[in-house]
Parts: sequence; structure tokens; C-alpha cells
Amino acid sequence: MNYTVNEKTLVITLPARIDTSTVQNDDQELDAILRDNPHEAVVFDGEHLEYISSVGLRLVLKCKKEEPTLRIENVSAEIHDVFEMTGFTQILEVRKKFRVISIENCPLLGKGAYGKVYRLSPDTIVKSYYRGNSLEDIERERRLAKLAFVLGIPTAISYDVVKVKEEKLGTVYELIDADSLLSTFIKNPDRYDEYLAQYIHLLDQMRRTRIDNDDLPSYKEDLFERLPRLKEYLGEEDVAKIEKYLHELPDDNFLCHGDCHFKNIFVTKDGFVLIDMDTLSKGSPYYDLGCLYKTYVAFDTVEPGNSMRFFEVEKDFCKKLFEDLFEGVYGDDPNRDQIRAKVEFQGWYMYYTHLCRSPEKFERELKDGLPYLKKALAGIGL
Repeated sequence: MNYTVNEKTLVITLPARIDTSTVQNDDQELDAILRDNPHEAVVFDGEHLEYISSVGLRLVLKCKKEEPTLRIENVSAEIHDVFEMTGFTQILEVRKKFRVISIENCPLLGKGAYGKVYRLSPDTIVKSYYRGNSLEDIERERRLAKLAFVLGIPTAISYDVVKVKEEKLGTVYELIDADSLLSTFIKNPDRYDEYLAQYIHLLDQMRRTRIDNDDLPSYKEDLFERLPRLKEYLGEEDVAKIEKYLHELPDDNFLCHGDCHFKNIFVTKDGFVLIDMDTLSKGSPYYDLGCLYKTYVAFDTVEPGNSMRFFEVEKDFCKKLFEDLFEGVYGDDPNRDQIRAKVEFQGWYMYYTHLCRSPEKFERELKDGLPYLKKALAGIGL
């Protein structure tokens, strides 16, 4: 058996067969590897494993009892079925080998902060993640997408995790004849009002969906975690005002997508479908509009040309879309002006704390964006 130790994780490559004729020698070899290599976690790589008998399963069970962190990766579908049918997937994590796909010549449908989306076939798309996204991140996003789907939100559910070129990870979705809402707006300018109404309905649906458990993170906690980033740029008085404002935010439990712009919405014959669920959370019903203000308005205000670079549309279109969305959701609300002030402050707060993560990269933007943040803070009456 070959093995490596990577950041205190001991990875052991299993042989092609583990059966009666090999198990005694396999047992001794595993004991020696585990004993002689200090580690905090153990992974069995099953890429070459073609057959495992009942005695082999007992050997795995013995190792699991001695090494509670043990998981098995990279097994074929047939071997995974063996572990599943014998109940082993209930006591340890067993991951299938990733299918490898090519995105060469596949049309690019869009790109965002975490990856790019390609059309694989008329029936499927793939989200190819940038390097650095772990399988745990991807599985978390898939879990959040299923939660939203169960709550009645039109959500694309990934049915497969794959490897794309350069060994990056990706997820495959079945989206038949779907196109992004951004592309749909561009291709059908005469149907703007129709798609705007569906967009408003989607936002309204989410802001009325209450979460009655702890399955989703709190956006309020995220806002608090961002606050220390501002101490270098704002005076103590302003930071204290923001902290007071955050404390006074209601502990609402409404569904928030967190990045519901028109590249993360796909249009199908059955209506809108959301992707990119990694920012899903719970909180205030106007949180999503704050995030959209950041994306559609704040970025291009401080970084002229951002809308064209990121969305390939003019800033005026993005700004008009935001205004129409806000009016569609809150235009008749008696507290419209107060909500608008909070939405704008949240947008600038999210934008500015995003810049603070890379101060060397965004030195100019931090300087130019500060007056807008201060103006928005004053607008909420603190």
C-alpha cells in the first residue's frame, strides 16, 4: 500500500483486492503504516479497489473503530454500492470517484465570485469552481440548495459532482433549454416588464418564507463578523453607531439568498430557477435587496465600468433594474423610505467590508467609497 501524509492527514491507497487471501497481510501493513506515521485524520483512497469481500469489510470496520476520523474516497460506483448495501455508509463517509468531464467548446453562460457556468448539453449545465473551493464547500452548497427546494423556492439541484479540466471541481445541473436571466433580458428587451414581474415575485417569495430551525446561518451574525474590518477606516463614534444599529436589527428568520442577481437566476419554460446557493441564510426580509444594491449600484458607483466588465451591460440598466425591483417589492409599504435607507446602508456596508478584506488591492476604492458609506450611515438616522 502506498501512502502520503498531507497536513496531518494520512492518505493510504488501497490495493485492487481485499479478500481472504490478502487480508492478513493487508491488516499487518495497515497497522504498520498507522503506527509509524503520526496523523490526525485518515483517508483510504479506493481508486484502484476493484473487489472487497466480507473479511475486507471487517478490516475496514476494525480501522474505523481505531481511527474515528477514517473516511474512504475515490471508489467506483460498484464498490460504493457494496458499502451502501452493507450499511457501511451509515457509519463512515464513503465518496465515489468523480466523473471527469471536458468543458472545451462549451458555451460560457456566466461567471461569478466562485466559479463559471457552462452549457454542457441542451439538458445540462455545469458550474466549474475556481481553485480553492473544497468538496466540503460544494457539498455545503448542495445541502443548502436542497433546503431551499424543500421550502418551495425554485432551486436547481446538482445531481453530480465532477472534475473538470485542470482537476477543478464542478457540479452538474439539469436545466433544459435554460438561459440566465441576464441573457434573457438582453435578448428580449421588449419583455422586460414580464421578466421584472417574475423577478419581483421570486424576491417576494423568499422574503415571506420563514425558517423555523437552525439549518441556515444568520445573516445578522455575518454583519457582526464584518464590523471589525471598519475600525481602520471609521472613527470610534461611527463604528459604535453601526454596532448599535446591528444590535437593534430584529432577529428575523426569513429566507435570504444573499446573491440573487440576474446571473444566478436561470429562465426555463417553467419559470425562474436559482443557482449559487452558498450564500443562503436567514434574516431580515430586505437583506436580499441590500445585497442587490451592492451589486447593481454600489460597485459601479465607486468603480466605473464594473457593470460592463462583470455583467456586460451598462450601469444605467443595472440601476434601473434595482429601482424597479425595490418599487415592486416595497413601493406600497408605509415604511418605504425607512426601508430604502436601511437597504442602501446595508449595500454600502457589504460593499465596503468586502473591500476591507484586500486593502492593498482596493486602496483607491476604499478611499473613494468611504464618503458613500458615511452618507448611508447618516441616512439611517444614527
